[in-house]
Amino acid sequence: MKKKVYIAGKIGEDYPSEATLRKFERAEQSLQSKGYDVFNPTRSGLGARAEALAKEKGTDFYREIMLLDLEALAGCDAICMLPDWVESPGAEVEFRFAQAVGLEVIYKNYDKDE
Repeated sequence: MKKKVYIAGKIGEDYPSEATLRKFERAEQSLQSKGYDVFNPTRSGLGARAEALAKEKGTDFYREIMLLDLEALAGCDAICMLPDWVESPGAEVEFRFAQAVGLEVIYKNYDKDE
């Protein structure tokens, strides 16, 4: 059975920028080529669900997307940290959650991995 890996990195407020989408897609392809089943949050479709939940509950999008992302991460075996993850409060939360529940942590370094 393939290990399922969640990709974590800086998405930013300008999402869906082409650069962000390319960065996550590049990581997804690299991980798939190594035999992993990959959860790519930029292609998950969870954003629409988060928007609906925020409207329904009277909360905000960021709260709801983080909860949905953590739920998705909980179903994975590992997390892949993109080089810019330290610039993202959300990716830091995902990293800490992954550590707390004992997931494998993979650090992506494009200079050496690609």
